Amino acid sequence: MAPNDKAVLYSMREGRELVSYLKDIEIGIPADDIDELDRRLNEAEKLLLDDKNTLAGAVLSEFHDLMDTIVQRDFSSLTPRQIDSISRSDQRPTTLDYARELFDHFEEIKGLEANTSDPAVVCGFARLDRNDVMIVGHEKGSFHEDFRRGGSALPQGNSKAMQAMQQAERFGVPVISFIDTPGSWPLEECLPAQIIARNLEQQYLLKVPHVSVVIGEGGSGGALAIDVSDYRIMLDKAYYSVISVSGGAAIIARDKRHITEDDMSRAAMNLHLTAADAYRFGVVHKVVKEPAIGVRKSDKDFFPIVKEAVIEGLDRVKTSVTPFFIPDSNYKNTWQIKKIQLPLLFRRRYRMYRRIGWFHTSISDKIKHVFGELYRVKWIHVLSTPVWKSVDLFRRMKLKDMEEPLLLLDEEQPKQLTYEDRWVECPNTEYHGCQDIWVPTLFEEYHGACPNCGYHFRLTIDHYIDLITDSGSFREFNEGIESINPLGFDGYNEKLNKAKRITRRKCAMITGHAFIGGVPVVATFTDVRFRAGTLGGAEGEKFCRAVKRALREKKPLVAVHQSGGARIEEGILALMQMVKTSIAIARFKKAGGLYISVQTDPTMAGVLASYASLGDFTIAEPNAQVGFAGIHVIEQTVKQKKPKNYQHSDSVMGRGGIDYVVKRDELKSTIMKLLELRKKW
Repeated sequence: MAPNDKAVLYSMREGRELVSYLKDIEIGIPADDIDELDRRLNEAEKLLLDDKNTLAGAVLSEFHDLMDTIVQRDFSSLTPRQIDSISRSDQRPTTLDYARELFDHFEEIKGLEANTSDPAVVCGFARLDRNDVMIVGHEKGSFHEDFRRGGSALPQGNSKAMQAMQQAERFGVPVISFIDTPGSWPLEECLPAQIIARNLEQQYLLKVPHVSVVIGEGGSGGALAIDVSDYRIMLDKAYYSVISVSGGAAIIARDKRHITEDDMSRAAMNLHLTAADAYRFGVVHKVVKEPAIGVRKSDKDFFPIVKEAVIEGLDRVKTSVTPFFIPDSNYKNTWQIKKIQLPLLFRRRYRMYRRIGWFHTSISDKIKHVFGELYRVKWIHVLSTPVWKSVDLFRRMKLKDMEEPLLLLDEEQPKQLTYEDRWVECPNTEYHGCQDIWVPTLFEEYHGACPNCGYHFRLTIDHYIDLITDSGSFREFNEGIESINPLGFDGYNEKLNKAKRITRRKCAMITGHAFIGGVPVVATFTDVRFRAGTLGGAEGEKFCRAVKRALREKKPLVAVHQSGGARIEEGILALMQMVKTSIAIARFKKAGGLYISVQTDPTMAGVLASYASLGDFTIAEPNAQVGFAGIHVIEQTVKQKKPKNYQHSDSVMGRGGIDYVVKRDELKSTIMKLLELRKKW
């Protein structure tokens, strides 16, 4: 076969792949143009069969001219919705493609322990120039590989990824992770949220450099499970988001039953999920430009560009802890971190995520924060610590003397109740024959629990503050931190204003000093009435400041959760609060702090998959809903009907996700017993 014939055949094959790709991505290219491309390919194929190679080459030249016109017209300024479609193409390179093209001697580890061989997560050692590295990534597979679930990792897969990273740490080998998942698989039997939370904590504590590359979909907590990195690279036609575009469209759609393509486009625009947005928010360090139509498996020239970006990322991490480091990947162990450099690596990692998040702070809170930072100076700390301890001791004595008058005062002037003067029926009446209960009696005498069967009604967070802390001892701080609309999300300003008006708070997180059984603690509470208690920039910042204050003042931390997850309207900024809060807890526990986590109804999604699951002790109330995703979402995903108590706290405790399920009237006494275990710092 003549060389020209080979070129024509190669051009034919490339043309077929291009047309298949254009049909696959569905970004609104006119059907007539795709039909015209098909017609010219068929014409060229017919001429080639008739041995009219020169004419076939001319037709293929016309094909490529038309293709260039389509690329210039439809790919020059892609919308976020179009980028979302391109990122999900089956023809994009997967983790295994990058592992084989970028590295030498890649050998996949199928399963590090029993029940961990999840095909949606691949990992293994490889060689990058002369250095060993550990590769971890989501694997979507080819068209026929449905067993990989489109890159949605099982909880076992996330555990396998973490074990691989810790194995890399053992040998001083850098970790390179490839992110391409629509989200983690919601298999509640295996505790997906708790495993993601553990991964977030353990990745912060890794003693080796960690570089991640977002090569396709960066879907919510499933992406974060292997992406708490020191340097994040993102392809310009990939996305990173707290929720899928279809999920975001369901929020902003005017008609929830009929979501249109216009709703999808508006959702993608509102979520700010592109690489350019992530770079602007400080989430991504480098954006790698793909070919105009997006990278495909056949684009062999693109892989060296990604390899160069990965090497640059590893060099940047090493330079940040070794100022006189001379980058050269041809030297063995060039990216290894020495023991003396680890504190600097952890500090850099902490500060990188600490800066992520937008919120508004009042002037008074800014002043208080400055004084709090001054408290870290050694001589100020030495002088002021006895003063603060004396003040706390005086307050405890004063509270003890005034305990009875305070209780009488509360009875004489009760707080404004959130319930009405009416009767309520217990949901278990059909099974246990419970009688109707007068609402004031239910909340005042029984703390919201049915006296017959023990069913726990949902309480507002003000009741929990009164129930858990000593009477009159709770003093709130950082009240001036306020939720804002960082993305300009449609309708979010009105929703925020409504939440602030109803709750009379500036965000869902409440933080303060308190005494529990006479023990001074830092306490945090989440108000479910404020945007369903979701985690946004203000909430993440308040929680981290509370953890920092508990660490500084050497007090236990008690957190009461009542939340619906990460806040959709704040996009990737809200998603990164999961990492930010988990790192704060990891630092607190590493310093010897005692953290008690209390999960009430509901504790869901992003909050459960981060700081709510990282307690030294995790307590929950009976029949509290504790889960990674909504029950309907789980049933639609796994195609199975789940029982009514599938996400009840008792079921979660049976799976190992909760340490204690405690009745509400015993909650304070249980916390008091656990506080006795605190050690002297």
